[in-house]
Amino acid sequence: MENKTPNRSIECSVKQCKNHCGYEDYCALNTIKVATHEPHPTVCQCTDCESFEAKSCDCKG
Repeated sequence: MENKTPNRSIECSVKQCKNHCGYEDYCALNTIKVATHEPHPTVCQCTDCESFEAKSCDCKG
């Protein structure tokens, strides 16, 4: 298992992300990119973390 250092400036509860620090609700990245998928965002559901990477198995195939 990879040992990740939590960035205490970036809280994150998305455990399905490759960059999540599994033992704490923080991101392991130094910076993240936040963007929107709406032309005029008005609520937080209109924004996305574009630094998200889905966890995947280490399978080669």
